[in-house]
Amino acid sequence: MAKKSGEKSNKESFGIIGLTLGISSIIFMGNNGILLGIVGLIFSMIQQKKNPNKIGKAGIIVNVVGIILAIVFLVVFIKYLIPIVQDQIQNFPAI
Repeated sequence: MAKKSGEKSNKESFGIIGLTLGISSIIFMGNNGILLGIVGLIFSMIQQKKNPNKIGKAGIIVNVVGIILAIVFLVVFIKYLIPIVQDQIQNFPAI
């Protein structure tokens, strides 16, 4: 019995790693989010290629969402927030 349980967790390990990295990519947006999302997507795709299951499919979906959110966050940060901060620094009164 113990062997079958070990085999099952071994077969799903890439999917679990991919799903965990996908959730992490949503939490840590920005450069880290993109990197975690790409690595998680690779693990989830390996899972789907070796032994397709729901965890691998969920990992692919969560990783794609994480990558898209991280890219949107970076675009908003670069386009809107950095110019506001630069403007505030230029208008800051000298001591």
